[in-house]
Amino acid sequence: MPKRPVDERGGVRSAKLPTQRRHHLYLVLDDWELGYSIRKVDLPSGCDWDEADGDGVIDRTEHKLQPAVFRLEAPHGCSGQFAAFGTKIMFLGTHNTHWGTVPMYDVRRRALTSAPRPDSGPEPYGSAYLQVDGKFFLLTAATFEMLPPAPPPAPPPLAAARDNIKPDWSWRTLPSPPPYHIIVSHAVHRDGQTVVASMTKHCWKKGQRLTTFSFDMETSQWARHGAWGLPFDGRGYFDPDLDAWVGLSCDPDTRGHLCACDVFSADNKDPPACKLSKERLFCVNPEENHIGATLVYVGDNGGSSRFCLVQGLSIDDRQDSIWKESLPENLRYLLRVTVFSLKYDKHGDLRIARHRHIGSYRLPHLAGVYREHLERPVAFWM
Repeated sequence: MPKRPVDERGGVRSAKLPTQRRHHLYLVLDDWELGYSIRKVDLPSGCDWDEADGDGVIDRTEHKLQPAVFRLEAPHGCSGQFAAFGTKIMFLGTHNTHWGTVPMYDVRRRALTSAPRPDSGPEPYGSAYLQVDGKFFLLTAATFEMLPPAPPPAPPPLAAARDNIKPDWSWRTLPSPPPYHIIVSHAVHRDGQTVVASMTKHCWKKGQRLTTFSFDMETSQWARHGAWGLPFDGRGYFDPDLDAWVGLSCDPDTRGHLCACDVFSADNKDPPACKLSKERLFCVNPEENHIGATLVYVGDNGGSSRFCLVQGLSIDDRQDSIWKESLPENLRYLLRVTVFSLKYDKHGDLRIARHRHIGSYRLPHLAGVYREHLERPVAFWM
């Protein structure tokens, strides 16, 4: 695996990037009676981040989410089948609908477009979506497909017929992964050419088995690394400052902590060294019921990598009442957004740095009916 710094948002990171438009955090919520809403949240950038408080104190004031920038009518309970591709948010759960294509909302142009539908749709649980070198990859327990960037806009019909132009935009099938059942964690190597995935298989004699594989895009081959898994719950991101993958800890006993894992080579067969953060980012206040969380890589600021945590939680409004046990359950649901960076201290311990709470956003009542989007919040930085 050649070592080239990689930008997790899609491809190898160049030494100097041109000035780019300001990015935003987009949340996909299952909070509309007919389907989903996409809402935008501003995160601090530039001098706003430089002036961010570093103590990580949570302001528990509840804010109202901005109106939806887009709504999509689709079956409930499929929020895990939304993915980001460039500046577009795409809904891959179209195999059980009347759509013949994949709808995509372009957040930059504020327009609805479409992409071809993959040969086999994503699974309800355990699918992985990746962007590498401008291409989109769909990895399930049984299939591996790639969608290249969209071709240029088609010319007028007469010109296309005259010049015999036939734009080809379709999914390409890659070698299938080993026959495992669920993808539990995944990451992209720093070389920008290797995908690493930990998968589970249930064996009736040995119970649940966890194994880690990698796929080299240059050779189109899978490699088995060992009967162990990446220490993450879901996606791990490469942090060039730490020279390590970073993700949420998958261990129930360390829930709320972050984990940094060494990036291993192609011939590695042993579990990589890992470090757990000293601080918790959630599961601290016993009055709050943690539902789920998602980690998003939001680039760098002045040479320091930044991450955003989106946490789904509920609070029982009966807790302050002396009649709590006799009152019906009354839950309100929130999304809490926090930005931070990571560092190793002088003792080599993993610490949360420049920790800033952005806001706790109260969700409409309907958001508590379909809980998948709270168990694993869907958030994109674009």
